[in-house]
Amino acid sequence: MASGIGKHKILNVGPTEPWSVREKLCLASSVMRSGDQNWVSVSRAIKPFSEPGRPPDWFSQKHCASQYSELLEATEAPKLVHNHT
Repeated sequence: MASGIGKHKILNVGPTEPWSVREKLCLASSVMRSGDQNWVSVSRAIKPFSEPGRPPDWFSQKHCASQYSELLEATEAPKLVHNHT
């Protein structure tokens, strides 16, 4: 029974490897052009820039949206700290 439990975890969310800096930059640039609601265009635009060996669904709409959300979370935190003394 225990062996069946692990199989479902693999299907969870998105890629397990981190995106490269190049892939993240391409994602951010594509979102700037297409907007954060047009994931079809974003996904299509950045597919040619994937790192070698990436699976075909690496830049799926869902993964692009998820990765962009993570990028926003990572970059917004430092912006909240303002010291004007």
